[in-house]
Amino acid sequence: MMFLIRVAFWLGLVVLLLPTDERQQARLYNTALATVERATTFCERNAQACTVAAQLWATFLKKAEFGARMAVDLMSSGGHPDVEGSQRGQPPRSPAHTRGKAEPKLPATNRGTLMPTDLTPAWRGAQIQRTGL
Repeated sequence: MMFLIRVAFWLGLVVLLLPTDERQQARLYNTALATVERATTFCERNAQACTVAAQLWATFLKKAEFGARMAVDLMSSGGHPDVEGSQRGQPPRSPAHTRGKAEPKLPATNRGTLMPTDLTPAWRGAQIQRTGL
């Protein structure tokens, strides 16, 4: 709901800023067309910059793919990374020194470490005495 209110606000602000004079509207329209035309033909005018940008984008995508794959592997292995190095698509193997050892489990019961004074509120406000009138 809040998103729709924000969109309506910004859309209304843009409409309010649009010119009402026909000459100004034509000038704004032509400027917008020229801007779109220059943006769409940027690579034709600057081939070297687009080549470098494409290489940077490819490097970024490789790094993002590696990061996502690493995050999925860590989440699926329960946070225990593979020490020996797993191959792609295989589940990570546990280190040799931890094989066969069971992890200690914490008891599921309540430890009861709170004192009764911890459970009572610290302040309840002033007590009001009511008198029957």
